Amino acid sequence: DKDGKGSRRDRLHELHAEHRRRYEQLAQQQRQKEAEIARLESKQVSYPPYVERALAAVREQCPQADPRVLCDHVEVTDPRWQAAIEGYLGGARFGILVEPDHEAEAIRIVRALAGRDNRARVIQGHKAAQDAARLELDRDSIVHVLEFSHAVARDYLIASYGSVLRVDSAEALRHTRRGVTADGMGSGNYAMFRCDLPDSDLVFGAAARERALAAKRAELERTLGEWQEA
Repeated sequence: DKDGKGSRRDRLHELHAEHRRRYEQLAQQQRQKEAEIARLESKQVSYPPYVERALAAVREQCPQADPRVLCDHVEVTDPRWQAAIEGYLGGARFGILVEPDHEAEAIRIVRALAGRDNRARVIQGHKAAQDAARLELDRDSIVHVLEFSHAVARDYLIASYGSVLRVDSAEALRHTRRGVTADGMGSGNYAMFRCDLPDSDLVFGAAARERALAAKRAELERTLGEWQEA
């Protein structure tokens, strides 16, 4: 009957539209992965889009601030701790470092960006340096497995994360105010949480970028396979 034919036709139309959406989604993922791989192959990290926008705005409007991104100036010296430490820091890895005299201008530029997705953080390098100078780090601080190529990056991570300790187990973690285990558990603010990252999201240091590159290439292969089957 007509109703049956119509419903079958509608269903076929829906299936075709759904198939098309899936195809386009996979094509977009493929383009994104290829762009990320190209950046990694040129020894560059893929920053979150809101960081890219903020960085470009500060460079254009206040070039003397010499804006950099924190993750480009930090390396984890012990690979066992890489994913856990980066997971603990999360979005803080993409903080924007500027010359101290231009911090106020840089955050004004970021605040003035259109839209609400201007979550970029400008590091308080001058204040961090003052506070870092007063701190005495515990021998188990995560800072002891980090190396820095920028003074503001060092001061910021000492002042903000110097009290985060490397501990051996979940049992030890539950007695640690701020801590992290090598297998990706963390504590802070009187809570414990998972804090590991996949290799494809690692950004601290050349070795991490190589791991990320290999992982993104594998992801691209999977996406290409799905795309060809779509």
